[in-house]
Amino acid sequence: MKRDIFDFLNAIKSEVMKSFNNSDTTAAPARVNSDEIIMDSSIAERKEDAVEAPPFQTPVSKLSVEALVLETRYFEINELGYVKKIAYTISGNLNADKVLLCLPGLLEAKTSFLILHAYFLKFDECQVISIDVSGRGESDFIHEGSEYTMSLYLSEISALIYQVILINKNPSTRITIIGTSMGGVLAMYLTKIFKTRIAGIILNDIALTVNWTSLYALYKSMKNEIGFKEVRELANDLNVDEKAIADVQRPGHFDLSYRADIWGMNFHEALEGFKGKVGLIYGGKSEICTKQRVDEAKTYIPLLKTCEVLDAGHPAPFNLKVCAFVQAQLGIRD
Repeated sequence: MKRDIFDFLNAIKSEVMKSFNNSDTTAAPARVNSDEIIMDSSIAERKEDAVEAPPFQTPVSKLSVEALVLETRYFEINELGYVKKIAYTISGNLNADKVLLCLPGLLEAKTSFLILHAYFLKFDECQVISIDVSGRGESDFIHEGSEYTMSLYLSEISALIYQVILINKNPSTRITIIGTSMGGVLAMYLTKIFKTRIAGIILNDIALTVNWTSLYALYKSMKNEIGFKEVRELANDLNVDEKAIADVQRPGHFDLSYRADIWGMNFHEALEGFKGKVGLIYGGKSEICTKQRVDEAKTYIPLLKTCEVLDAGHPAPFNLKVCAFVQAQLGIRD
């Protein structure tokens, strides 16, 4: 994984250098840690064993003084007297009106979006934010006696949008949400809450219907994985609370409204009335976002833009093709 990110960062560096090779402006380096690519808001220390990629050379005139490479910050949520910290990573131009908000999958953390953070460093038109919902990554675990649920994640992400993105911001600020699997489902529900402030959503390998058979295969795979490895070891590897791994397999974990039929769970109602852009990234070999479900989504959303990643399963990886697709959905030109 380190090597993949390192190579990808080098590829982006070459693109950045190519786009600015006619500039006479003195370059200012911005170093990126290709192992974690994370900086705490109070300290800027690298892990001793981190692999450091060569610096991006970005002209000072290209980025505003409010631009930053990557920084991890926290905001607090008070739940019945229990203060919980939620972590998010932010990069790019803090004054940009376009915000790309990245929502991870079921057992993922914000580190799964490092490539998107790196890719969009070369653009001044946007900032990128990725979040760890509670029980994942650098966010706090939930209070003892509580349960991990979809409504909990939705409330945390809504708090981030209110407290971080929209507070004291220009009314023209518009958010594009990219969500992987579970994150994509949450993106649909967020359009109901924030309406026109959401310029668009991009779904990573999750369509408007998830077949019961696909869900069964996903949970069966998860249980086999847990059966193969001790829960504590798996939780440590994934940087996820042990209880979260157990809770995501409970029927009550998905506590948002949806329509059920003999085929599966339907989320069409979540997007009713939404006028923004909708993009769909899917794996050519995905068992969750099958061709049937892609075709159905195209019928329901005539202006749907799609990006197929051949030979990929669930979810689709963020390769250069996918990054370029996200860029197009944001309306950012090279």
